[in-house]
Amino acid sequence: MRILFLFQVFDFKSSTIYLDLVRECRDRGHAVTLIAGTSDKTLPDGVIDVEGIRTVYMKLPDQFNAGSAKKALIQLSIPGRMKSILKDGFGGDTFDIIAYPTPPITLAPVLKYCKKHYKNAIRYLMLKDIFPQNAVDLGMFSKSSPIYHFYRGMEKKLYENSDRIGCMSEANIEYIKKHEPYIEDKKLEYFPNTVALHPLEEPKSEEGFESSDNIKVVFGGNMGRPQDIGGLLKGIRACSDRTELNSVFFYFIGDGTESPMIEEYVRNEKPVNFTYRHRLERDEYEKLLANADCGLISLSPDFTIPNFPSRILSYMQLAKPVLAVIDEATDMDELISEAGCGHSVLAGDPETFVSGVRWLVFHKDELKEYGMRGRKYLEKYFNVGVSVDILERAYRG
Repeated sequence: MRILFLFQVFDFKSSTIYLDLVRECRDRGHAVTLIAGTSDKTLPDGVIDVEGIRTVYMKLPDQFNAGSAKKALIQLSIPGRMKSILKDGFGGDTFDIIAYPTPPITLAPVLKYCKKHYKNAIRYLMLKDIFPQNAVDLGMFSKSSPIYHFYRGMEKKLYENSDRIGCMSEANIEYIKKHEPYIEDKKLEYFPNTVALHPLEEPKSEEGFESSDNIKVVFGGNMGRPQDIGGLLKGIRACSDRTELNSVFFYFIGDGTESPMIEEYVRNEKPVNFTYRHRLERDEYEKLLANADCGLISLSPDFTIPNFPSRILSYMQLAKPVLAVIDEATDMDELISEAGCGHSVLAGDPETFVSGVRWLVFHKDELKEYGMRGRKYLEKYFNVGVSVDILERAYRG
């Protein structure tokens, strides 16, 4: 197959589900082309070869530390830039699959161009973010807002201009069927988040932790409103008041819009069961996680859309059990139950969080078994070959 991937952000140095996906496509002998957004101004312009993948970097301002207005302007600029790259660099090419994730939802003009110039290509949406409804859930704007209606129109065009829509879970599929009834059922299919499998190694040290006797819970990644950081901190505060939970320590590693809240919590309350670091180098983070006893997942209780955070795959990859604090819309609890890889509780109540942590203490001697079950489940259902199989089936029809 000749596959074109379109990403608003991509980095060959960072371990992500998308890097694993493009590498697996390459390793199977497919011709892979990549248009990738980056804020690294030192990267070369034009078409270059990176790891055997034809790549063009689309230079963008930094989105991670940008405010919502600036981020919106950056994303609105992406379609025009992508079309220019396609016209200048790949006007005479042909593609069999054109694959792209959300975010952003602003790619409809690019897909319209692709439909005209790459007539036989299947436009494959990897649906990871249901926007603007997730922003409504988090109170960023209301459904009566002009901003909502603007983005809602874009979202519909994105769906209409996609030939296939791959959803992260069955709950995602049902949500789209219910809220987007104009989409034909044959467009929708299961397309899970997946990762490349790496050999499982035994931790070599307890580096980064205060004591090997504690139950070490790691929460790594974005620290934003979708993760309900305020709710997590309330739960951790409640745990510190229970003597039976004194052996549980929480390690937060990451950055985001809620970082100031975490810093204020540490500064004002000086918790003895909590450590926060803005960032670690990838190998340092993976070493820390390898020595942890449990990985933490958190979703805002306000969500009405079924999210499925990919960070759970990092925990399963390293055979770490999962404690998930989740909303009622997601079906992640069904996965955790089926895989037997941990425990889930509903978000929104510190006492419920405490009950989840108490589960960890009660099952302390079994945590490695839960983690290994998660690893085996990942190997079977969430290895990156599953995603490439789906793209190949889409091509074969």
